[in-house]
Amino acid sequence: MKNALIRVALVLLLSCSAVANLQAAPNKAIELSADTIEYDSTKGIMIAQGNIQIVQENATMSGDYAEYNSKANETYVNGNARIVKDDTILVARQINSYGNTRIVANGDPILTKGNSKLMGPSIDYDSVKQYAIVTGWANLAMDDSIMTANQIESFFLDNRVVAQGNVHLVSSARNLDATSEQAVYYGTQGEQGKTILTGNVRAVQEGNVLTGNTMTLYLDKKTIDVQGRSKLIIIPQS
Repeated sequence: MKNALIRVALVLLLSCSAVANLQAAPNKAIELSADTIEYDSTKGIMIAQGNIQIVQENATMSGDYAEYNSKANETYVNGNARIVKDDTILVARQINSYGNTRIVANGDPILTKGNSKLMGPSIDYDSVKQYAIVTGWANLAMDDSIMTANQIESFFLDNRVVAQGNVHLVSSARNLDATSEQAVYYGTQGEQGKTILTGNVRAVQEGNVLTGNTMTLYLDKKTIDVQGRSKLIIIPQS
């Protein structure tokens, strides 16, 4: 395969790649480096292997092996897969990109955005909506707390998190350990930070146990509001 043909093909193909998927400017130049690059013009498939690095403005994708299908507009990266753009970092054993918005990461994926870190068996991320969902075992580490659940949805633009199923919230800074069926976290963007727990809520703080159906935890005031029938067990301080 002639190098000139490969260079021309890359300019055409990569304008819709996973790098553009993380919202890098589509008309900006793209630089690709790899140990080997192959391109099948009939099938519209490009394969790059070894020390892959694709850069477009402030977005970078890297990995050990990459395959791009121009006809399906899909990208597959396997082995030390990594995408970085601004304050967003996605790492996994493999990353699949579909169209210009959807990214699916498998194999111990970790999505870091700002001060939050989302983990689970698989992460499905929409780069335009800046929305991610983890189903199965989900773990979200925030500034001063960790939340786990069967499913976690992160709405990064709204600074909001929705967790469902076996929710467990731990905050060492507040000496708090709480469980519930569902939780909605609202960050401090535009309003006071708070977490609303619903369904068989149980919160333990400094040895005191509070149960109820709905609780609101205010992050700054370190206070708890309970709605509906509740029960409080106070452990006297020695």
